[in-house]
Amino acid sequence: MDSKINRTIEILINGKPIHVNEGLTILQACGEQGIEIPRFCYHERLSVAGNCRMCLVQIENAPKPVASCAMTVTKGMSIHTDTELVGESSARLPCL
Repeated sequence: MDSKINRTIEILINGKPIHVNEGLTILQACGEQGIEIPRFCYHERLSVAGNCRMCLVQIENAPKPVASCAMTVTKGMSIHTDTELVGESSARLPCL
């Protein structure tokens, strides 16, 4: 039996400690907590492309925002979905 099945880790989302299943993407973990992250190219049945950059979030100590659909959560990760940096990055995206 795989030891990673249903193993939970603690992360922070917008300063709130959350326990999520290991192996989830940031987008999935936020969705489980009712935190909506805008997305365009993501679909759970397709491979991750991460091309649209609409789902950007800020990870503490990361130099720039990351695509939440392509980044897997790690123990102790501190994720921010509502910072000025995330808003500025999203504002640069073309309107579709």
